[in-house]
Amino acid sequence: MSLISFKDWSASRKSAIAASVTYALLLAGPGVYTPFFPLWLVERGFNASDMGLLLAIPMLMRVSSAPFAWIGDGPLGPRRTFLFMVCCAAFGYAGLTFAESFTAVAINLAIAFAFVAATTPLLDTIVLGGVSLHGHKYGQIRQWGSLAWLVSGLTAGLVLKHLPITTVPPILAILAALTVFAGLSLPDDRSRGRRLIMRPASDGTSPPLQLMIVFVAGIACLQGAHAFLYSFGTLIWQDQGFSSLQIGVLWAIGVVLETSVFLFGSNLAGRLGPYRLILFGGVVGITRWILLGLAPVNGFAVAGLQALHGFSFACVHLATMGWVARFTRNPSARQGVVASIIGIGLTLGTVLSGDLYGLFSAHGYFAMAFIAMIGTGLVAVAGTIERKNGAQPQSPASGG
Repeated sequence: MSLISFKDWSASRKSAIAASVTYALLLAGPGVYTPFFPLWLVERGFNASDMGLLLAIPMLMRVSSAPFAWIGDGPLGPRRTFLFMVCCAAFGYAGLTFAESFTAVAINLAIAFAFVAATTPLLDTIVLGGVSLHGHKYGQIRQWGSLAWLVSGLTAGLVLKHLPITTVPPILAILAALTVFAGLSLPDDRSRGRRLIMRPASDGTSPPLQLMIVFVAGIACLQGAHAFLYSFGTLIWQDQGFSSLQIGVLWAIGVVLETSVFLFGSNLAGRLGPYRLILFGGVVGITRWILLGLAPVNGFAVAGLQALHGFSFACVHLATMGWVARFTRNPSARQGVVASIIGIGLTLGTVLSGDLYGLFSAHGYFAMAFIAMIGTGLVAVAGTIERKNGAQPQSPASGG
C-alpha cells in the first residue's frame, strides 16, 4: 500500500514523484517543529538555558546518528532503511506527548531525532542517484520539501489558534506516519531499482583529506550560524511584539525564498560553481545576522531579512550537495557523514544560543555573524586548496 499509484508511469517519472512527495511529508515535520516546539517547551515551564540544551539534542543526534545512513548501502538498501527510521521517529514524537520533566523530554527527543537524523541523507542519496540516472534536478525535487515546510507551518499556526500548543508532538507523529506511507512508493532498492538509483554520480574518487576537512568545517559554521534563529527566532519576535500570525508569515517568507532558490537555482549553481555560490550565501548570511542583531521591530525590515534565507541557507545547501555529488563512492555513507559534521555546527550553535538569548536577546545574532564569517573564510580556503590540486576530484592516492 502507498500514497501514490505508479501504474503505467515511466521509471523516471515514478522516482521523481515519489521522491518529491516523500520530501514534502518528511520536511513538513520541521515546518511544525521549528516555529512551534520552542513554544511547547515554554508551555512546559523550561527556562532559556534548559531550552538551549533540549533544542541542542536534535542537533547532537544529527552528529551521532546521521553517519548510520551508511546502513542504506548494505543489504537493506536506502528505501527500507529510510522507512524503518521514520517509523521509529514517529514513536519518539508520540512519547513527547506525555513527557513533562526535563529528563523525559530529553529522552524522547533523543529517540525521535536519533532516527530522524539519517532520514534526509538517505533520501538525498536516492534523489542524487536519480540525478545521475534520469537527469533529475535535485533542486526541483527538493523544492517540494520546502513548500511543505511552508504549508505545514502556516497550517499548524491556524490549527494551534484553536487547539492547545500541547498538540504539537501528536502532529509531528502523524506527519512521520504519513511519510512512511509515501516512502513505500519509492523504487524497491532490493532489485534493479536499487542498483540504478544508487549508481554514483561520479567515478567515486575522493577529495584530499585537507580539502574535505576545511570545506565541511566551513559549511558547518555557515549552517550552524542559523541555530540561534531556529531555536529562539519565534521567542525573539514575540518579545518584539509580533503576533503569532505575523511570526508565521515571517517564517513563511524565508521558506518561499528558499523554495525559489531550489526551483531556479540549479542553473545558477552550474554557472557559478559550488565555491562562488557558497561564498555568496556566506556574505549574505553575515549581513543578515548583523542586521537582525540590531533588533529591528519594523515588520517590513524583518520580512526583508527573512527573505535572505533563500541565500544564506538554500544557496549554501544547494552548492554543498553539488560538491558532495562529485565525490561519491558509497552515497548513503558520505551523505550521512557530511550531515553529521554539519550537525556539529548546529549543535554547538544551539547550546550557545540558550545563554545568548538569556543574556542578550536579539543581540545574540552578532555571535552568529561571527560564526558565519569564520565559515565563509574556511570555504574560501577550501577553494584555494582545490585549485592548487587542479580543480578536479582527486583520487585516494593524491593524499591531502
